[in-house]
Amino acid sequence: MNRSHRRFGYLLAGCLFWQYGMAQGPQWWSDNVDWDGVTPFEHYLELTPTGMGPNALPVPDLHGQNDSTTSFTLSGAASFRSGETTLHSAMDLRWQATPEIRLRVHLVPLEWYHTNHELKTRRKIHFLSYDQQWAGGDIYVETIIRIPKRWIPVYSEFRVGLKTASGTNLGAARYTDTPGYFFDLSSAGRIAGQPALEWELMAGFYAYQTYDNQHRQNDCILYGASLGWRSPKWSLRGELRGYRGYFKLHDRPLVAAVEGRLGSFQDNWQLILRGEQGLYDWPYSSIHLGVRRLLLP
Repeated sequence: MNRSHRRFGYLLAGCLFWQYGMAQGPQWWSDNVDWDGVTPFEHYLELTPTGMGPNALPVPDLHGQNDSTTSFTLSGAASFRSGETTLHSAMDLRWQATPEIRLRVHLVPLEWYHTNHELKTRRKIHFLSYDQQWAGGDIYVETIIRIPKRWIPVYSEFRVGLKTASGTNLGAARYTDTPGYFFDLSSAGRIAGQPALEWELMAGFYAYQTYDNQHRQNDCILYGASLGWRSPKWSLRGELRGYRGYFKLHDRPLVAAVEGRLGSFQDNWQLILRGEQGLYDWPYSSIHLGVRRLLLP
């Protein structure tokens, strides 16, 4: 009797597993997105900060006066929202080519995520990507040019950035698989003291390609501001940054962040701790921990 019960239990579990697997198949996806039988799946995804993973369409960083040196940063981060957890690594290389020009390359080499069924359904995840949990991120390339003080009396920089379409796992709404670009002007200043008070203001333009046949690009106003304190051995900074998209559909993220750094470039090392909280159209809370190494004197 017990053996019969066990066999029945195994059979029932197998049937349920098969039914669950089939539920996230082609027919499930077709019903979920109301597929017309012709349109490619990417047209049903929502290419917005809310509709994708936390690294798909992030708000560009502020410039940061104390970042104007050649260095390499390796970090890890955890991002959380209702129904999803994301863990990822990050690499950041900055090169001071001349006193007036520096270059920056940064990317997310590897990302692990866990998303529940409700959020996958809301995002209209493609059935072939339904059970995937790994992705690789986009590569960003930036050029920052210092503006002569005879043009602008305060310390100012002009930046041009390119978002490549190198991210993977579009079907799981992790990365957009589309290019983007941004440019902005940043002005910063410092009030002498121990520690010194620093401020920064940034404004510019950000755009990324979409799959909408009528609007192939979302144009956004980019902005940000920060206020912080810095001594020879540590720094603390709070900032607000965001962009406002043209579509007005979950494309106006605003992020608040607090970052602390311990160590100095005289010792060639810095420990970086950063917390971020989305305030609008950015449903993520994130914590970042990194180590930065000075490469050249």
